[in-house]
Amino acid sequence: MQLHNQQDALPWPAVTSRREHRCRRLYRTTARQSGNGIAINPIQSFEGIGRQTRCRIEPQAMREPNLKPYDVPRNLDQDAWFLYQTTSIPYYELCARLCEEFAELYNRFITGHGLHGAARLDYWVSRYLTHAENIRRGIGFIKNGGDYMPMIGFLNSPATDYRGLVEQPLGWMSYEQRKQWDQVFERLSYACGTGSETLRNNETKGGHWLNRQSIGEDRVYLDRDNGHMGDLARAIHYAEGYGIMSPPNPFPKHPVDIGERVSPGTPCPRTGVWVPKQWLDGANDFSLAFCVQGHPMQPAYQVYWGNPLDVWADFPMPDDDDVEERSITLTETRAVDTTWYFVSQPTAQTVPASNLHLRCEAGQACPKSGYWITPAKSGSRRYFQQGTPMPEVISDYGSTIWQWDSDQSDPKL
Repeated sequence: MQLHNQQDALPWPAVTSRREHRCRRLYRTTARQSGNGIAINPIQSFEGIGRQTRCRIEPQAMREPNLKPYDVPRNLDQDAWFLYQTTSIPYYELCARLCEEFAELYNRFITGHGLHGAARLDYWVSRYLTHAENIRRGIGFIKNGGDYMPMIGFLNSPATDYRGLVEQPLGWMSYEQRKQWDQVFERLSYACGTGSETLRNNETKGGHWLNRQSIGEDRVYLDRDNGHMGDLARAIHYAEGYGIMSPPNPFPKHPVDIGERVSPGTPCPRTGVWVPKQWLDGANDFSLAFCVQGHPMQPAYQVYWGNPLDVWADFPMPDDDDVEERSITLTETRAVDTTWYFVSQPTAQTVPASNLHLRCEAGQACPKSGYWITPAKSGSRRYFQQGTPMPEVISDYGSTIWQWDSDQSDPKL
């Protein structure tokens, strides 16, 4: 078993079908085995479209594509909005803050149980504070030189540290504490992992495209899209569920600059979102890409449905079990040539960066009128007037920290 993209420890979104439940059980089983030649990228998994479930389990050897069309309706403004959101400075600051909040929560639980110095619990608290510092270093690299590349690793590390965390003794937590610990980690893991994935194709795909005639068996890595594949509605849905972003309705218009174009392998002339020509020609089976100036442009990735896979074929199953029910249809990709066109970001910013830094402890005066939330309680969103004392919420979370909600729209009736 080989786990690609270093996403092997991510928590899963909520199970929505029996098929997804089985696929997750398969992942947890095979993740402890080796030699099966399977690659799994859970952060992109389980994007249900109709009765077809996307579980990116990829064979090591390149197969002939089935080329069953991926004809899902597409929304350029939606996908471009998501890519610009997950590469914005406010989003990266949010990721840093989520790492800090997880460390603070973990430290309070350790303190409450008198376990400082036990095992390596303190190390993991410190590690997530370091993750936050590294992400802010990455923000500095972007602001000062437009260098996004270090951010890939800075975001990937906190998202994939789950295995090390759970190797520590955690049975000392109460049920409610462990539940909250898991929820806070899942939120930061999804946020950081999503941000890393938006950038990941910038690492090698352009170079692989330039050398495509000589890479031999490595062609399988060129054909694998390591970024956000296909329609991004489900990714936005998950992010909204975790409270990471609040999508607008409708999505703002993202103009396409036909005059700014570039080919795969050519240095990217401008950091931002790019759309392949095939999309503009009406194809539904291609994805947008966020590309970094100076790095070779990646190829376009054509998305298609592969052959159904019986994920339990090598496991004993009841005689009356439905093979069709336990099978999944895989989403696969192949690298193709294209002409990329730049997709401009709307001038209006939905979230002022300065607001994302606002936080206030209980008992302190509210620094700004608006909607605030606290991780100490689900459904805590409330409107406070500037100067109003922020209330304390009694919970296992510890001290109450109120945070400025990025969505300042009034509640929908």
